[in-house]
Amino acid sequence: MTDRKPNSALSGPVTGAEPDFLGALPMDNAVGAIVALTAEVYLLRERLQTLEAELTQRRILPENAVEHHQGTPAEQKASAADLAAFIRRVLAELSRDRVPVSSIDPRVENYLTTHEELQRTGRLP
Repeated sequence: MTDRKPNSALSGPVTGAEPDFLGALPMDNAVGAIVALTAEVYLLRERLQTLEAELTQRRILPENAVEHHQGTPAEQKASAADLAAFIRRVLAELSRDRVPVSSIDPRVENYLTTHEELQRTGRLP
């Protein structure tokens, strides 16, 4: 467990190391998030199944059209590339380092500060 308080809001721009929003996240919280995400994914599956059933009943799609769909070679190649990119993106989060992936101009603080405070501190001409 770290002594640092988790950041719930940044006080300025990210110019150094990536912010540590979660700190030492309790495992129960991580499991809770995974369970909530799993429930949401199931709801999406259920809605897609309902949509497919409605389309089949209305004779817009033949029975099992989605399960038996075979894309063209170009569609299959695009789908495989999309899946590979998706997996890389998700799994990359598990192994990424804490080096910032972007830098933010420090002048962004000017938009987070009142006009009066900018004048008082001499940051406004």
